[in-house]
Amino acid sequence: MRLQIHSFFSGSSLRRGIALLVIALSYVFAVVAGVTTTLTGAVVSATAIAALGLVISSYVSARVGPTAQPLLGGRAQKARRNYRMLALGSAAVLYSTLVGGVLVRNAGALWVCPTLVCSATSDLAILAMVHRGVAALAMLLIALLVWRTWRLFSQPVVRLAAGAALGLMLVQIVVGMTQVWLLHDSATSLAATRLAHLALGAGAWAALVIGVTAALRLPFPKQADKEQARQGAGEAHNVTDSSAVRRPLSVVRDYVSLTKPGVITLLIFTTFAAMFITPAGLPSFSLVFWTMLAGWLMPAGAHALNCYFDRDIDIRMGRTGRRPLPSNRIPAWHALVLGLSLMAVSFVLFVAFVNWAAALLAFAGFFYYVVIYTLWLKRSTMSNIVIGGAAGAFPPLIGWAAVTGGLTLPSLFLFLIIFYWTPPHFWALALIRQKDYANAGVPMLPVVAGDDETRRQIVLYSVQMIMLTLLLTPFGVLGLPYMVMALVLGGLFLRLAVRLYRVGTTAAAWSLYKFSLLYLFLLFVAMMVDRLLA
Repeated sequence: MRLQIHSFFSGSSLRRGIALLVIALSYVFAVVAGVTTTLTGAVVSATAIAALGLVISSYVSARVGPTAQPLLGGRAQKARRNYRMLALGSAAVLYSTLVGGVLVRNAGALWVCPTLVCSATSDLAILAMVHRGVAALAMLLIALLVWRTWRLFSQPVVRLAAGAALGLMLVQIVVGMTQVWLLHDSATSLAATRLAHLALGAGAWAALVIGVTAALRLPFPKQADKEQARQGAGEAHNVTDSSAVRRPLSVVRDYVSLTKPGVITLLIFTTFAAMFITPAGLPSFSLVFWTMLAGWLMPAGAHALNCYFDRDIDIRMGRTGRRPLPSNRIPAWHALVLGLSLMAVSFVLFVAFVNWAAALLAFAGFFYYVVIYTLWLKRSTMSNIVIGGAAGAFPPLIGWAAVTGGLTLPSLFLFLIIFYWTPPHFWALALIRQKDYANAGVPMLPVVAGDDETRRQIVLYSVQMIMLTLLLTPFGVLGLPYMVMALVLGGLFLRLAVRLYRVGTTAAAWSLYKFSLLYLFLLFVAMMVDRLLA
């Protein structure tokens, strides 16, 4: 069975993509299973967590592949044996912590011990304190494992996975303390904190399994032999060759760049603005915070998957050829893991701290961008941006649903505004980069229909977009102050679009492209200003 799993995970890119989707679903199931309140639910949760670890370990083992361990001296063999015991012990204790946490909650022990430390007055109180002691032990072991990993291994995946496990574990402990403090608070706050506690624990478990599996599968560094000798002499040293290791900040920047934070910034602002113009009034600070955080992580995951699936065409384009995947600075499967992980964490945060409507809309936007646009439309039709533009129009819907719990006609206007804004915005850039798209075989409108038709379509879509922005006042969504500001902004936008149509220069295309970014930002600012003046 284990060999069959490895064979599947080491197959084609499609198989690996499906395998990583299974991992993401296993993570969600492991979290949701822990929410159940029966002792049977604790057994289900324990099984789900174990299955999550098995699937992740099998995937990482298949991706690393068979590796020959180097011949090691006696001290290095002892170091490898000690590291293996520490790694497996840390994983076992963390697993016990997660299962014990579900058992403590489902048995009612959490309510018996409402303080961080309590006396052993009953079996349930003893159970609660044992769980907290095991959690503290897991924290210490993982911290020690991270320290040893960073001294022995230079591979970024091993270091980052171990560090992520430690970071998530620290946050989980803080959330666990908050859970104790909220025992007498509202049931909603307690349930949300409980779900976050489970999500962080499952995330720490996944990261630890990745790090441990990779470390045990990769060749153990020969420097460990020298390290043992130097430790015996009491000498401080670093066992890795810093000249062969990239700077951590450079590695982090590459991973962050996979999420395209510059693109997310504008879209997440439309989510923020939409939350303040609903008829439900001003949202609470906590609702805004969790919506922004989860709303950022979902498109970040979608962009990482976009980088994974487009890596073959990115390498042919000057604008994208320097990205981490085409440049081989990051293994491609890291983008898959990152994208699916961010999606899963975002969905859990939406469900725990916002609502199901916002969670489903966020996932719909994720699916639309990755599957419908990236995998289907982008390479098959010159209407890719027209239809695919819907992916970028989901953020204001998410903000609206986060506050109101659903969608109404005004929220659909916000969707349509961004839907019609996307083609003129992106086609202006496509006019500038059309040689890149032609080299990559991407049928963008300028490549297929030519510059003249593209400039004409930009004007037509600009007019439709401006008309949509003005409908918000007649339909009673916003007032006259907004309409005046929308008229001014729309006039400037149309002026640049017409100028591009007439002169057709690269400078005119750049002017429209840059202003289109400012236009969307100021338009949503105008909506917020109008609401404040009302």
